[in-house]
Amino acid sequence: MPTFPTARTAAARLAPWWLALAAAAGAPAMAQTVEAEPAQAAAADEAPWAVHGSVGALSDYVWRGVSQTQEDPALQAEVNLEHRSGFYAGLWASSIDFTAAGEEDDGIDYELDGYLGWAGELRPGLDLDVVLTRAAYPGARRGYDYDYTELEATLGFAEHYHVGLAYSPDIFGLGGKGYYWNAGGEWPLGESGFGLKVQVGHYDLEDAAGDSYQDYLIAVTREFGPVQAQLQYTDTSSYGPELSEALDDARLADGRVALALTWSF
Repeated sequence: MPTFPTARTAAARLAPWWLALAAAAGAPAMAQTVEAEPAQAAAADEAPWAVHGSVGALSDYVWRGVSQTQEDPALQAEVNLEHRSGFYAGLWASSIDFTAAGEEDDGIDYELDGYLGWAGELRPGLDLDVVLTRAAYPGARRGYDYDYTELEATLGFAEHYHVGLAYSPDIFGLGGKGYYWNAGGEWPLGESGFGLKVQVGHYDLEDAAGDSYQDYLIAVTREFGPVQAQLQYTDTSSYGPELSEALDDARLADGRVALALTWSF
């Protein structure tokens, strides 16, 4: 699933370092005002709307611990429109493959998600991101209607941590509710340029598929200009026969390593 825009960091709104230095040295208040004016003018001239996008290549598209491509590579693309108030909307697409060897072809080759959301700072150190997503699978043959709507809220706190909950009234078109709880964090690894990302999740599909499972992710990230690389290991537990029958084969939920390269613009 897509990665949605987040609120701008407080660091982006800090005044230039020389203003702080001047204040510490007892510079006149008028001088500080003069220096601050260009920054205020720049903020006032900031365009209310911004367009962002990304293109990615993955060795295996793993979503909530389960391969969506029969363990094969995937291509993804996203474009979104963001307002400075925090509201945003966009489209996200990925190649997928739900048909295992020997099974009847479902006609689905890609997923297309449209989303609308808001991300912003509730108070210093506490951010909220709420997004409504409609996931669609164009080209699906009769009997393979997996389209669903999901509402997800993620709360970021203490700079590095987050907790989230996603809810769907009819997940994967199964006629039942789905709840996905998750918590995790992301930290820089000193001055190396690498980052560490960890997340655990619990997918409650009792109503829709008669069972639930847990998923785990640990990843190392690194940015190369506009390109972000992520090497990850994912696994699940309690992915039982009911889920294998209703959703994907249990082998697609086994532990696996995947590499993702994403170019953002």
